[in-house]
Amino acid sequence: MIEDSLKNMSSLTNSGLEQVKFKKGEFIYKYSEIPKFAYYVYTGTVNIISESDYILGKVNEGELFGEISAVFNKGHTVSAQASCDSRILIIEKELFYKRVSQSDPVIKAIIRTLSSRLSDMNERSEKLWKEVHFLSSIKKKNISK
Repeated sequence: MIEDSLKNMSSLTNSGLEQVKFKKGEFIYKYSEIPKFAYYVYTGTVNIISESDYILGKVNEGELFGEISAVFNKGHTVSAQASCDSRILIIEKELFYKRVSQSDPVIKAIIRTLSSRLSDMNERSEKLWKEVHFLSSIKKKNISK
């Protein structure tokens, strides 16, 4: 998926990071894929989607995503999909990990803590979406009786 997009790479940024264009609706990565990159939204927005296809959040210009999987080297726990035409900076997993590991111990602790909390919140949000969907379906059945 990302390899196909890399073929359409538009440019390298001043920082040396690859810039890739994604069209609205195109997946940047999908749930459970092994991470190869962390991502930075240069322009556009990206939806973060649960395994059950619930939109858990939106990543805006100037924000990072995919970093949890890159840091912890585990499969993606969510999918990322361009919500409009977007340009994304691709940060090699090894480069991202190296920069994090070389940072101040307090910064590393903050990143670990925030990453863990974000992962927990993604799981809770999906559970909440499932409960709301279930309750909504019960309400619709009761109304139609």
